[in-house]
Amino acid sequence: MAEERIVGRNAVAEALKSGSDISKIYVLYSAHGGSLNEIYTLAKRQGVPLARVDSRQFAELTANLSPGESAQGVVATVSKIRFETVDSILESASGKKYPCILILDRIQDPQNFGAILRSAAFFQADGVIIQKEEQAPLNETVIKASAGGAYHVKIARETNLHQTITYLKQKGYWIATSAAKSPLSIGELDFKMPVAILIGNEGSGVKRLLREKSDMTFSIPQLGMIDSLNVSVATGIICYEIARQRSVSVPEAKSESKGKSR
Repeated sequence: MAEERIVGRNAVAEALKSGSDISKIYVLYSAHGGSLNEIYTLAKRQGVPLARVDSRQFAELTANLSPGESAQGVVATVSKIRFETVDSILESASGKKYPCILILDRIQDPQNFGAILRSAAFFQADGVIIQKEEQAPLNETVIKASAGGAYHVKIARETNLHQTITYLKQKGYWIATSAAKSPLSIGELDFKMPVAILIGNEGSGVKRLLREKSDMTFSIPQLGMIDSLNVSVATGIICYEIARQRSVSVPEAKSESKGKSR
Protein backbone atom coordinates (compact mmCIF):
# COMPACT_ATOMS: atom_id res chain seq x y z
CA MET A 1 0.00 0.00 0.00
CA ALA A 2 1.16 3.56 -0.72
CA GLU A 3 -0.17 4.96 2.54
CA GLU A 4 -1.11 3.92 6.02
CA ARG A 5 -3.93 5.16 8.18
CA ILE A 6 -3.88 6.49 11.70
CA VAL A 7 -7.17 6.30 13.59
CA GLY A 8 -8.28 7.88 16.83
CA ARG A 9 -7.96 11.39 18.18
CA ASN A 10 -4.93 10.87 20.41
CA ALA A 11 -3.04 8.93 17.75
CA VAL A 12 -3.66 11.58 15.09
CA ALA A 13 -2.72 14.41 17.45
CA GLU A 14 0.53 12.68 18.41
CA ALA A 15 1.34 11.99 14.75
CA LEU A 16 0.92 15.71 14.03
CA LYS A 17 3.15 16.62 16.95
CA SER A 18 5.85 14.23 15.76
CA GLY A 19 5.96 15.76 12.28
CA SER A 20 4.74 12.67 10.41
CA ASP A 21 4.10 13.14 6.67
CA ILE A 22 0.32 13.22 7.02
CA SER A 23 -1.36 13.55 3.63
CA LYS A 24 -4.84 14.38 4.85
CA ILE A 25 -7.10 14.23 7.91
CA TYR A 26 -10.72 13.14 7.67
CA VAL A 27 -13.20 14.11 10.40
CA LEU A 28 -16.73 12.75 10.68
CA TYR A 29 -19.34 15.52 10.39
CA SER A 30 -21.00 14.51 13.63
CA ALA A 31 -17.73 14.39 15.59
CA HIS A 32 -17.31 17.11 18.20
CA GLY A 33 -15.37 17.72 21.37
CA GLY A 34 -12.41 19.57 22.79
CA SER A 35 -9.80 17.08 21.62
CA LEU A 36 -10.70 17.85 18.01
CA ASN A 37 -9.76 21.49 18.52
CA GLU A 38 -6.15 20.50 19.15
CA ILE A 39 -6.12 18.48 15.91
CA TYR A 40 -7.59 21.44 14.00
CA THR A 41 -4.95 23.78 15.44
CA LEU A 42 -2.03 21.46 14.72
CA ALA A 43 -3.25 20.66 11.21
CA LYS A 44 -3.66 24.35 10.35
CA ARG A 45 -0.23 25.20 11.76
CA GLN A 46 1.42 22.49 9.66
CA GLY A 47 -0.63 23.07 6.53
CA VAL A 48 -2.14 19.58 6.59
CA PRO A 49 -5.42 19.46 4.61
CA LEU A 50 -8.48 18.47 6.61
CA ALA A 51 -11.87 17.38 5.27
CA ARG A 52 -15.23 16.82 6.96
CA VAL A 53 -16.92 13.69 5.62
CA ASP A 54 -20.32 12.05 5.98
CA SER A 55 -20.93 8.70 7.68
CA ARG A 56 -20.78 6.72 4.41
CA GLN A 57 -17.37 8.14 3.46
CA PHE A 58 -16.08 7.66 6.98
CA ALA A 59 -17.24 4.05 6.99
CA GLU A 60 -15.23 3.42 3.82
CA LEU A 61 -12.13 4.96 5.43
CA THR A 62 -12.47 2.76 8.53
CA ALA A 63 -13.68 -0.45 6.87
CA ASN A 64 -10.60 -2.44 7.85
CA LEU A 65 -10.40 -1.55 11.54
CA SER A 66 -9.67 -4.34 13.99
CA PRO A 67 -12.55 -5.51 16.22
CA GLY A 68 -12.94 -3.13 19.13
CA GLU A 69 -10.81 -0.42 17.54
CA SER A 70 -12.54 2.98 17.52
CA ALA A 71 -11.67 5.82 15.16
CA GLN A 72 -13.39 8.39 17.40
CA GLY A 73 -14.48 10.29 14.31
CA VAL A 74 -10.92 10.95 13.05
CA VAL A 75 -8.72 9.24 10.44
CA ALA A 76 -5.41 10.48 9.04
CA THR A 77 -3.59 9.11 6.00
CA VAL A 78 0.21 9.02 5.98
CA SER A 79 2.11 8.60 2.74
CA LYS A 80 4.78 5.91 2.69
CA ILE A 81 6.70 8.04 0.20
CA ARG A 82 8.89 10.44 2.12
CA PHE A 83 8.50 14.07 1.16
CA GLU A 84 11.67 15.99 0.39
CA THR A 85 12.44 19.63 1.14
CA VAL A 86 12.88 22.20 -1.61
CA ASP A 87 16.49 22.59 -0.52
CA SER A 88 17.13 18.86 -0.88
CA ILE A 89 15.74 18.98 -4.43
CA LEU A 90 17.94 21.95 -5.27
CA GLU A 91 20.98 20.28 -3.75
CA SER A 92 20.50 17.07 -5.74
CA ALA A 93 20.05 19.10 -8.93
CA SER A 94 23.00 21.40 -8.26
CA GLY A 95 25.38 19.32 -10.36
CA LYS A 96 23.22 19.67 -13.46
CA LYS A 97 23.76 22.42 -15.99
CA TYR A 98 20.05 22.84 -16.70
CA PRO A 99 17.92 21.51 -13.84
CA CYS A 100 14.15 21.32 -14.24
CA ILE A 101 11.47 21.35 -11.53
CA LEU A 102 7.70 21.08 -11.84
CA ILE A 103 5.46 23.16 -9.56
CA LEU A 104 1.87 21.91 -9.33
CA ASP A 105 -0.81 24.43 -8.42
CA ARG A 106 -3.84 22.57 -7.01
CA ILE A 107 -3.87 19.39 -9.09
CA GLN A 108 -6.90 17.76 -7.52
CA ASP A 109 -7.56 14.66 -9.58
CA PRO A 110 -5.53 11.66 -8.35
CA GLN A 111 -5.25 10.21 -11.86
CA ASN A 112 -3.85 13.47 -13.20
CA PHE A 113 -1.46 13.78 -10.27
CA GLY A 114 -0.19 10.24 -10.80
CA ALA A 115 0.20 10.69 -14.56
CA ILE A 116 2.18 13.89 -14.00
CA LEU A 117 4.52 12.08 -11.62
CA ARG A 118 4.93 9.35 -14.22
CA SER A 119 5.99 11.88 -16.87
CA ALA A 120 8.28 13.66 -14.38
CA ALA A 121 10.06 10.38 -13.63
CA PHE A 122 10.18 9.27 -17.28
CA PHE A 123 11.75 12.53 -18.46
CA GLN A 124 14.01 12.83 -15.40
CA ALA A 125 12.64 16.00 -13.86
CA ASP A 126 14.71 16.98 -10.85
CA GLY A 127 11.73 17.38 -8.58
CA VAL A 128 8.04 18.11 -8.19
CA ILE A 129 6.74 20.71 -5.75
CA ILE A 130 3.12 20.58 -4.58
CA GLN A 131 1.19 22.62 -2.07
CA LYS A 132 -0.43 21.23 1.04
CA GLU A 133 -3.87 22.76 0.48
CA GLU A 134 -6.24 21.90 -2.38
CA GLN A 135 -3.92 19.20 -3.70
CA ALA A 136 -4.74 15.55 -4.27
CA PRO A 137 -3.06 13.51 -1.50
CA LEU A 138 -0.25 11.14 -2.39
CA ASN A 139 -2.24 7.95 -1.93
CA GLU A 140 -2.60 4.48 -3.45
CA THR A 141 -4.56 5.78 -6.44
CA VAL A 142 -1.86 8.32 -7.27
CA ILE A 143 0.92 5.76 -6.92
CA LYS A 144 -0.89 3.33 -9.20
CA ALA A 145 -1.59 6.05 -11.80
CA SER A 146 2.10 7.00 -11.73
CA ALA A 147 3.06 3.40 -12.64
CA GLY A 148 5.58 3.59 -9.80
CA GLY A 149 6.99 6.89 -11.05
CA ALA A 150 6.22 8.50 -7.71
CA TYR A 151 9.03 6.41 -6.21
CA HIS A 152 11.55 7.78 -8.70
CA VAL A 153 11.06 11.54 -8.47
CA LYS A 154 11.67 13.83 -5.51
CA ILE A 155 8.47 15.43 -4.20
CA ALA A 156 8.34 18.43 -1.87
CA ARG A 157 5.18 19.70 -0.22
CA GLU A 158 5.00 23.40 0.62
CA THR A 159 2.45 25.59 2.39
CA ASN A 160 3.05 28.75 0.35
CA LEU A 161 3.92 28.37 -3.35
CA HIS A 162 4.27 32.14 -3.75
CA GLN A 163 7.16 32.16 -1.28
CA THR A 164 8.59 29.01 -2.84
CA ILE A 165 8.68 30.64 -6.28
CA THR A 166 10.41 33.70 -4.84
CA TYR A 167 13.00 31.42 -3.25
CA LEU A 168 13.59 29.51 -6.49
CA LYS A 169 14.14 32.77 -8.36
CA GLN A 170 16.68 33.81 -5.75
CA LYS A 171 18.45 30.51 -6.42
CA GLY A 172 18.71 31.31 -10.12
CA TYR A 173 15.68 29.49 -11.51
CA TRP A 174 13.50 30.95 -14.24
CA ILE A 175 9.77 30.47 -13.75
CA ALA A 176 7.68 29.51 -16.79
CA THR A 177 3.91 29.06 -16.70
CA SER A 178 1.86 26.87 -18.99
CA ALA A 179 -1.16 28.93 -20.12
CA ALA A 180 -3.50 27.88 -22.92
CA LYS A 181 -4.03 31.42 -24.25
CA SER A 182 -0.40 32.53 -24.25
CA PRO A 183 0.75 33.77 -27.70
CA LEU A 184 4.23 32.37 -27.07
CA SER A 185 4.57 28.78 -28.23
CA ILE A 186 6.51 26.26 -26.17
CA GLY A 187 8.79 25.73 -29.18
CA GLU A 188 9.84 29.38 -29.05
CA LEU A 189 11.27 29.11 -25.55
CA ASP A 190 14.87 28.18 -24.82
CA PHE A 191 14.81 25.75 -21.91
CA LYS A 192 18.59 25.54 -21.64
CA MET A 193 18.53 27.23 -18.25
CA PRO A 194 17.54 26.29 -14.69
CA VAL A 195 13.74 26.33 -14.96
CA ALA A 196 10.67 25.66 -12.83
CA ILE A 197 7.47 24.99 -14.77
CA LEU A 198 4.17 26.07 -13.20
CA ILE A 199 1.32 23.65 -13.97
CA GLY A 200 -2.17 24.84 -13.04
CA ASN A 201 -5.41 23.40 -11.72
CA GLU A 202 -7.52 21.26 -14.07
CA GLY A 203 -10.29 23.86 -14.30
CA SER A 204 -8.94 27.29 -13.43
CA GLY A 205 -5.27 26.98 -14.37
CA VAL A 206 -2.51 28.75 -12.44
CA LYS A 207 -3.58 31.23 -9.77
CA ARG A 208 -3.20 34.87 -10.82
CA LEU A 209 -0.79 35.66 -7.97
CA LEU A 210 1.49 32.81 -9.02
CA ARG A 211 1.18 33.61 -12.72
CA GLU A 212 2.30 37.17 -12.00
CA LYS A 213 5.48 35.79 -10.44
CA SER A 214 6.37 34.02 -13.68
CA ASP A 215 9.17 35.20 -15.93
CA MET A 216 7.34 33.89 -19.00
CA THR A 217 4.17 32.10 -20.07
CA PHE A 218 3.82 29.70 -22.97
CA SER A 219 1.23 27.52 -24.68
CA ILE A 220 1.14 24.27 -26.61
CA PRO A 221 0.05 25.02 -30.21
CA GLN A 222 -3.47 23.85 -31.07
CA LEU A 223 -3.64 21.89 -34.31
CA GLY A 224 -7.08 20.29 -34.23
CA MET A 225 -10.62 21.22 -33.24
CA ILE A 226 -10.20 20.49 -29.52
CA ASP A 227 -9.14 23.69 -27.77
CA SER A 228 -7.54 22.21 -24.64
CA LEU A 229 -5.55 19.27 -23.31
CA ASN A 230 -5.85 17.25 -20.15
CA VAL A 231 -3.37 18.70 -17.66
CA SER A 232 -1.38 15.48 -17.35
CA VAL A 233 -1.14 15.12 -21.14
CA ALA A 234 0.00 18.75 -21.42
CA THR A 235 2.62 18.17 -18.73
CA GLY A 236 3.97 15.15 -20.61
CA ILE A 237 4.35 17.27 -23.76
CA ILE A 238 6.11 20.00 -21.80
CA CYS A 239 8.51 17.52 -20.22
CA TYR A 240 9.25 16.02 -23.63
CA GLU A 241 10.00 19.40 -25.20
CA ILE A 242 12.37 20.33 -22.38
CA ALA A 243 14.10 16.95 -22.70
CA ARG A 244 14.24 17.28 -26.50
CA GLN A 245 15.96 20.63 -26.30
CA ARG A 246 18.43 19.30 -23.77
CA SER A 247 18.98 16.02 -25.63
CA VAL A 248 18.11 13.92 -22.60
CA SER A 249 17.21 10.40 -23.73
CA VAL A 250 15.48 11.67 -26.88
CA PRO A 251 16.76 12.56 -30.38
CA GLU A 252 18.08 16.05 -30.97
CA ALA A 253 15.96 18.15 -33.31
CA LYS A 254 16.51 21.49 -34.98
CA SER A 255 15.28 24.29 -32.71
CA GLU A 256 13.17 27.20 -33.86
CA SER A 257 13.46 30.83 -32.85
CA LYS A 258 13.98 31.05 -29.12
CA GLY A 259 13.43 33.76 -26.58
CA LYS A 260 14.58 34.33 -23.07
CA SER A 261 13.50 37.33 -21.08
CA ARG A 262 12.70 38.08 -17.50
